[in-house]
Amino acid sequence: MKTITRSLKFLAALAALSAITVVSWTHFAPASRAQSSNTDIQNLLGQVGAAYRNLRAFAAIVETTQRNGSEERKVTAKLTLVKPGKLAADVRMGSDTAHIVADGMTVFMDSSRDKTRYLKQPATKLEDAVMALGRGGGAGIGLLPILLTAANAEKQIIPGKPGPVKRLPDETIGGTACDVISAVVGEGARTSRFNYAFGKQDHLLRRLTIGPDKEGEKPSIVETYSNVTLQPTVTDALFKYTPLPGAVAASAPIEPEMFDPRLKAGAVPLTITGNDLSGKAVSLDQYKGKVLLIDFWATWCGPCVAELPNVIAAYNKYHSRGFEILGVTLDEANSRQKLDSFMASRKMTWRQIYDGKGWEAVNAKAYGVHGIPFTLLVGRNGKIAAVGARGEALAPAIEAALLSRLP
Repeated sequence: MKTITRSLKFLAALAALSAITVVSWTHFAPASRAQSSNTDIQNLLGQVGAAYRNLRAFAAIVETTQRNGSEERKVTAKLTLVKPGKLAADVRMGSDTAHIVADGMTVFMDSSRDKTRYLKQPATKLEDAVMALGRGGGAGIGLLPILLTAANAEKQIIPGKPGPVKRLPDETIGGTACDVISAVVGEGARTSRFNYAFGKQDHLLRRLTIGPDKEGEKPSIVETYSNVTLQPTVTDALFKYTPLPGAVAASAPIEPEMFDPRLKAGAVPLTITGNDLSGKAVSLDQYKGKVLLIDFWATWCGPCVAELPNVIAAYNKYHSRGFEILGVTLDEANSRQKLDSFMASRKMTWRQIYDGKGWEAVNAKAYGVHGIPFTLLVGRNGKIAAVGARGEALAPAIEAALLSRLP
């Protein structure tokens, strides 16, 4: 599940390392979508997909930066990969580090936040190793795993249903001449711009930026690849894991439920309490006869921000037909000014509940939310119509709920 998760057990430390860097790609990037009618761009993306499929060994430093106003969070991963399933990575975010090693049979992972244990799991395929890399926070914002493991990655490089896709002037990044393309993703008033730079000679990604589709706006996410090396010189010692002194092996624990298991289609949603940003009390009774999306999110959540153009487009399209959104933000204390600015810049006009308690927000705890973005779609009859609908699944779920007359 490519959400930001709040782990209650051993993997809490590792989840914290990846919390701000993983943008969910797969929930809005099915393999069947065409990228552009532009033959030149299609050929370029085809070369990129082929380049990653043909890789036998690869090394790079992956640096992902997320900006939100004056705040900046950075994750750096030093990565070496050898097909079919060997991988070694050191991941750093601030003072926190994770070490991931896959030797072709087993994957190991430890965190500086818990030096008493390390993760040990079977891993015989490249997908297993890359999944561990993502869990440890070193897979960037979600495109790298697709490039490394998807059979038709070229059809998934640009997410969603892109609008204009065009070539930009060539750039030189870290001494490498690059082809640059730009894609506008999203619908309605809010869209995002994805800019990609691929090495002209090796067709490997050197930079990806994601941000508002507005002239002069800085990207909110920047991912860069430096020290890119094909066929790096490696030894078996690189893929040999040595546990920290005194640490014991732990198999992956059962992940906690991402939400209260009572939240199922056909069930009545749990109580929502609190005041909106204008100070008015909120209750679900106020939405009787409407189709309501309850959206748990936060401004610091990369996947939430990536999903927003889709949510905004749905609101603009269906609001006049009786569709409403109620946001429950998990932003921390003293974030009200930032929240107001964030919402105003994106024209998010629906009501929001904010109590400044982060993961301990009253409604998040009541709903058992441990991963965001998390949504519940409530039908006109006051019962849950869909759980977790987002990406390309959101609009059809709303359409069905608007047409449904179930008691």
